This record gives sequence, C-alpha cells and structure tokens, in this order.
Amino acid sequence: SQIYVACQNGRVDQALSLGFLLCWIAGDLTNFIGCYLTNQLPIQIVTAIFYVNMDIIMISQFVYCKLKNQKITKCKVFQ
Repeated sequence: SQIYVACQNGRVDQALSLGFLLCWIAGDLTNFIGCYLTNQLPIQIVTAIFYVNMDIIMISQFVYCKLKNQKITKCKVFQ
C-alpha cells in the first residue's frame, strides 16, 4: 500500500532508496536460489518467484518515477 500511495503522489523515488531495493531483491533472489537448490515444496518456489517479480516491479517503478521527476526538474530549470 505504501508503494501505491507513493506512486499516486509521484514520489516513489523519495519513499524508497535504490540501495534498499537492491538489498531487498538480493535477499529474495538468494531465497529463490536456496529453495530451488534444496528442492523445497513447489509452493515455496512459487512464492519466492512471486517476491522476486514484485521486487522487479518496485525497482521499475522507482526508476520510472526517478527519471520522470528528473525530466520535470530539468524542464522547470530551463523555463
């Protein structure tokens, strides 16, 4: 819900830091690798894949909003 509110405000890049998101996806990727290598239950592997996908979506939102806000800032400076 925090991501949704931040995206509505156009401030995802201020609500989260890129370092935090990268650490988060690193943790979820190692969780997935561990589930896969140790032959965990299929539901655990599916859940790990789901979390990695959600991380990718959050990073995509972060980058999109960061670039969008930089473009808006540049346009205001040149006016």
